[in-house]
Parts: sequence; structure tokens; C-alpha cells
Amino acid sequence: MNDPGLDEPLQDEYQTAEHNLKGQSAAGKSTSGVRAEFRKELEQDDDEEEVGYFQHKRWWFTSTAFPLIAGTLGPLANFFSACALSQTWREYDADGSKIPDPAWLYAINGLSLAMSLVANGVLLANFGHLLRYPVAQPLTIGLWYLSAILLITPLGLTRKALEIPSAAFSQAYYYAIISGVIYIILPTLLVANVMGAYVFQAYRPSFNALTVPQRTLMLQTLSYVIYLAAGAGVFAHLEGWNYLDGVYWADYTLLTIGLGSDFPPKTHAARGLLIPFVVGGVMLLGLVIGSIRGLVLERGKVKVIRRTVELERQKWISRMDEPDARWKKEEWEIMRTIQHRAQTIRKYSALANSLFAFLLLWFLGAMVFWFTEAPQGWTYFQAMYFSFIALFTIGYGDFYPQSNAGKPFFVVWSLLAVPTVTILISNMGDVMVGWLRSGFMLGMGDSTEKPKHIAKRRDALGASESEKPEQPSSGTDLECLGDGVGHAEEALGKGGGLSARLARQISRLAQDVANKPAVQYKWEDWEGWLTLLGERTESHGQNGASSSQSLQSEEKRGEWTWLGDDGPLFSGMSETQWILGKLCQRLEEVLEEEYDSK
Repeated sequence: MNDPGLDEPLQDEYQTAEHNLKGQSAAGKSTSGVRAEFRKELEQDDDEEEVGYFQHKRWWFTSTAFPLIAGTLGPLANFFSACALSQTWREYDADGSKIPDPAWLYAINGLSLAMSLVANGVLLANFGHLLRYPVAQPLTIGLWYLSAILLITPLGLTRKALEIPSAAFSQAYYYAIISGVIYIILPTLLVANVMGAYVFQAYRPSFNALTVPQRTLMLQTLSYVIYLAAGAGVFAHLEGWNYLDGVYWADYTLLTIGLGSDFPPKTHAARGLLIPFVVGGVMLLGLVIGSIRGLVLERGKVKVIRRTVELERQKWISRMDEPDARWKKEEWEIMRTIQHRAQTIRKYSALANSLFAFLLLWFLGAMVFWFTEAPQGWTYFQAMYFSFIALFTIGYGDFYPQSNAGKPFFVVWSLLAVPTVTILISNMGDVMVGWLRSGFMLGMGDSTEKPKHIAKRRDALGASESEKPEQPSSGTDLECLGDGVGHAEEALGKGGGLSARLARQISRLAQDVANKPAVQYKWEDWEGWLTLLGERTESHGQNGASSSQSLQSEEKRGEWTWLGDDGPLFSGMSETQWILGKLCQRLEEVLEEEYDSK
């Protein structure tokens, strides 16, 4: 399962819901309760993100990435701790029979698990603003550190005081080690978050920097972990496996690695139940990976682009006061150059980072498997071969971990590795598509040219109502605006008036709002729209605007610049959204002026 392709649908649905809720909030400010609080959070998300774009990279990690990692890995740590409690920590080498553990070991492990569950609950309440950050954050950190101490202490005692010559440590013992390590990492990340807020005061002491979808990532991970744990128990019972072998089987099954050689289902009940189990698990896993890509990495892409654009913009900012008309187009061309360089830097830096993460997981994973599977005679090359086959979910089944240490490590390693490979493939696709598009456009022309209605747009700027191009058939209010205003103007004998021509351009641009990737328009398109924005309302003739009444360039240029914070480059909107906003604002002004003049 390398690319679920759910990031764009998830993001689209979130943006739609966000827009609808914000609209409802604007219509009914008096609404109270949970829904009102949720709408308020949605309104705060945009402000927090805008501030986050300009944060130093380290503060983005401490304010956003570290809490997300803690929220995502917390349920996994709890699950691994429960796995450590499910069986005894020692077994006989010869036949695998279990050696009973002392009662104090179960008591300490149970207390550790209980504290970690409370820590996760407090963190979830903190994410949902049910508990205040100054109260919840120290409590979460303290409970997780206590859980780590309570789990690591018996690990050391068991190794030294309870060793038996003919015994070996079971899978549960190694799950306890993995869980203890995660219990140390998670509160340490949250300590860094607290220091950034209180010591360095780089951001506010809260989780407001996390958007609503980002905070739900913890719930999605929790759902997947519960599904994995329940499935492992059911299939272990049906097939007669021990529970931890069931966890190992369920992990490589839901991740579609499918080793298959060690634990293939043999009963009719298990084979029949396998189909719905895999379908549901893959859907849940797709949601988690899609959220990581769409809600973390996609927003990270925007941050990289915005920061790169800012650095590039500073190189040109001193040249923005050139007064002549030629410079306006030159500034626009500089904007295009900055956009292209920022996109290139973003794509290659993302590819380099994901490739580094992949190689790290591949080589370090191979090293661990080489060590754990030494009794099976694995060489390092064989361990590398197995790791690569597992990373890309090929799963031949000729090599698979058999040791008690190798199986738990495989579970945690694969859960980290499969999303990493998914992101690597996605980033490789971005770069390859860019190469193919560049090669194609060398033979076909300018990649920014928009066909059909965009090419006709400049001709329609001065056209009368009777000469206008055919309108699209979409029924949205915005796209029908041109017809409505045009008919009203025609009834008043002003069929080629400014308001009608503004409305027609708005209706045509509305078709491009949802385009992905966002449309980038040619200079001639911009020139026509800017002419409309600067045209005076006295020019309501049947033949359109005269040249003496067209754009008052310098007056309008004083309001914004191509490279300014309020220009299309750095506005945070697509070019379509930006020019639509300007045209709608101008249409409102023109209609008000026409009404006042009557």
C-alpha cells in the first residue's frame, strides 16, 4: 500500500466543511455551545497558519510537528505496552513454553500502562481544548516519564535477577523495550514544545497552532491501533496462534506486505473473515497516511514555498519603485521567476528529505534484522534484501523474521516504513511529472497558457453584451453573475457597461477556482483585468471603454505591488482567488456608484 491517494479528497472535504461552517458562523453569531467553539477554532486556524508560515523552522517543529508526533505515536506506545503484558517475558528455548513471571512484575507493568493511558487521554483533551494547556501539558509529560521509569526498571531487574540458563526472552519482553523507548521520546518532544512557548516565547502556550484536522490525527491512529489489536486477537483465536504472533500477522497483512510463508490462514473461518478485515484495515490505514500527507506534509510544502518566496523576494524588493510601464511587466516576470524557483526548491528538498528517511530506515532496519536473525544465518545483504522487499510491500516470503526480537521490531519498523515509502513515491512522482511536463512543453509551447475561455477573455473585456462569448452551463451563483448583471445593464441601455464586463470576467474566473494545480495566467490576461480595475465608471458606452478613460495605472499601483505582501505572490491565495476578490470588490464599488448617481 504505497499511495492511497487520499490527501487531496481529504483536504477538499475539509476545506468545504470549513467554508460552510464559517459561513454559518457569520450568519449566526449568537450560536453557543460546542458547534460555536468549533467554528471559532476554524476561524483561528487561518490566523495561526499565517503566523506559522514565517516561523523559523525549529519553532515549527516544536509547535506543530512534535505535538503531532506525540499524539500519533502515543496510542502505539500504549498498544506495545499492552502487548508486553499479554504474555510472560521469558520462555524455554527448546519448546517455547512460558516461564511464569513474578506478581510484582505484572503490577508494575500494569501501573505503567495505566499511567500512559491517562497521559494519552490528557493529551487528547488538550488537543480538543477540554483542558487548559498549562494544566494538561505538565501532567502529560510527568505521567509519560513515570510510565517509562516503571517499565524500564523491571526490564533491568528481569535481565539480571531472573535469568535461567535454558530460557530466552519472549516477544513480550522486546515489546516492553520498544514501549519504554517511545515513552521516553514522547514527553521529551513535549518538553521541547513547552520550552519554545515559555522559555523562548516563540509561540503561544497552546495547541492553537494545530488545525482541527491535525488534531484528529490522534483519533485516526487510535482507531487503527484498536482495529489492529482486535483483528490480531480474533485471528489468533481462529488459527490457534499466540496473541503476539497474531499482532505480527495482522501488521504485515494490513500493510499489504503479505509475507505469508510463516502464518498463512488455514481455517475456512479465518479465510472468510480475512476479506472484510483487510478492506476495513486498508481504509483506516489510508485515512491515517492520507492525513499525514495532506494535513502535515502538504501544509509543510506551503511553508517551504512561502519561506523560499520571501527569501527570493528580498533580492528584488529594492527595485520595486521603478515608475515606467515597462517595469510593471518586468516585476510580473520576476514574480513568475520567484514562483518557479520556489517550487523547484520545494520539490527537490522534499525528495531529498524523503530519500534520506527511506535510506535510513532501509539500512538501519537491515542492520537490526542482521543482528536479530543471526540464528537463522542471515547475512547483511540478505537483511538488506528482505528490508527492501518489505519496504515496497512486495513480500516474496523467502525471508521473514523468526526470532522473538525480530518480530516486534518488524511491527514497529514497518509501521514507520510504509508511510515513509508512500511519501517518497509521492515526491518522486512530483519531480518526474515536472520533468515530463517540461519536456512536453518544450515542444508544445507555454505551460501557463489556459485554453479556450481564457484565450477568449481579453476579447470579451471590451465586447458588448450581444458580442460576448458563450457562457458556461454551470449553475453556480458566481458563474451566473455575468448573465444577471449583463441583462440588467442591457435593460437600462448599458449593455457594454463596466459592471457587465466585470461580472462576465468574474463568472469566467469562477470556473478556475477549483482547478488543481492552480491556474497561472499570462501577462496579457492580467493586463486586461487591471485595465478593468482602473477604468472609471463614466465609461458606460455601448462600445465599451475609451482609451482616455482606461486604467489610471499609477494610482492603482500605489495600492499593491506584484511582490508586496498584499499582491498575488504573497497573499496566500491562488491567482484566481486573488483577482476574483479584486474584481468582486470593484464590481461592488461600480454598482454603488451607479446607484448613487441616479
